Amino acid sequence: MTSEPLAELGRDSLVGAYRIVREIGRGGMATVYEAGHTVLPRRAALKVMHGDLRRQPGMATRVVQEAAILDCVRHPGIVRVYDCNVLPDHRPWIAMELVEGETLAARLHYAGVLPAAEVATLLSDVADVLAAVHKTNVVHRDLKPDNLLCCPTDREYPLRVIDWGVARLGLIGRLTMDGLTPGTPIYMSPEQAHGRDIASPCDIYSLGVIAYEALTGYPPFDGRTLAEVVCMHLTREPAALRDRCNAPIELCDLVTRMLEKEPALRPGAIEVRQLCRAIASELLPAYEAFEISGVEAEALPNAGGATRCRTIRPASALPPEEGFALDADALEYGVTEMLPVVPKPRWTPEIGHIPSALTAGQPRRPIGPRFPRDQIAGEIVTVKLR
Repeated sequence: MTSEPLAELGRDSLVGAYRIVREIGRGGMATVYEAGHTVLPRRAALKVMHGDLRRQPGMATRVVQEAAILDCVRHPGIVRVYDCNVLPDHRPWIAMELVEGETLAARLHYAGVLPAAEVATLLSDVADVLAAVHKTNVVHRDLKPDNLLCCPTDREYPLRVIDWGVARLGLIGRLTMDGLTPGTPIYMSPEQAHGRDIASPCDIYSLGVIAYEALTGYPPFDGRTLAEVVCMHLTREPAALRDRCNAPIELCDLVTRMLEKEPALRPGAIEVRQLCRAIASELLPAYEAFEISGVEAEALPNAGGATRCRTIRPASALPPEEGFALDADALEYGVTEMLPVVPKPRWTPEIGHIPSALTAGQPRRPIGPRFPRDQIAGEIVTVKLR
């Protein structure tokens, strides 16, 4: 099986129905290319497993498992799968949705720390994705800033959770060999370090580590060796988040709960989502209060005479007794009342008799409705002949 020569992939190489444009990323399991469909007007991210992993048991199965997870779990925060197959050298590949953005790791690299409102929004968005996958018994197991793709200009969803290659599919999807624990040590939960009780709280813990790092600029545990980091996750408590950042107490307490050593004490994804949405709504700039007045003002006279118009002015320009105030909650969550638009009725005025050569000798009559249907609609009143 592994004796097949390794296929050389580069610009213009064909993989299935996709032609490679360029390489856009490289990870521990696969290389990702930008590719275009040879028939359809579709761009895709083409993920191809590394050739040196062909001899390692279970690695090809992980790539196929990632495709199965992406295809089964429908959420805008998870990229869509277009196709999945194997190359002649038996390397599996996935063609998936191409999303443009930057990883959270890149953002933290140049920003250092993020505002509390942005962190709360990020947590709510990631927790919404986790709530969708956890109810299908899928655990990501490797949440970290490199696997969170921020795409704020995307109209469908502001981020994507990527790299599901080491995810666990409940009890039937165990692909990990004994003694091998997938994940990144800095973001790894204590139970992952032990290699047992892998469940949805693992992702909550990893998300808590990400939030801690985004708020302070440093992860809660870091050391000189991977073994030292794992030992810290198992035995030490993180420094109080309240003392290391100026985030609201509610957000600090939530992140602290997410970092509990005991999985049962951590909040679920739905609770994280709801609490972070409430925190973000309080931290984000509120809508400015405007007072809407219906004052009618006379416009400047013109050739057609003076016209009357309605003016809308901000609250600062109005005296206290004018208008009414709309608060931010009413604008955000209020019920909009849809009023029917009443068309202005057509009206044909009585112009009178205009003598002409065509009407000479005919009885005088005013101009009436043009079509019988206007009479039936009642929009024009028929004037009786004199």
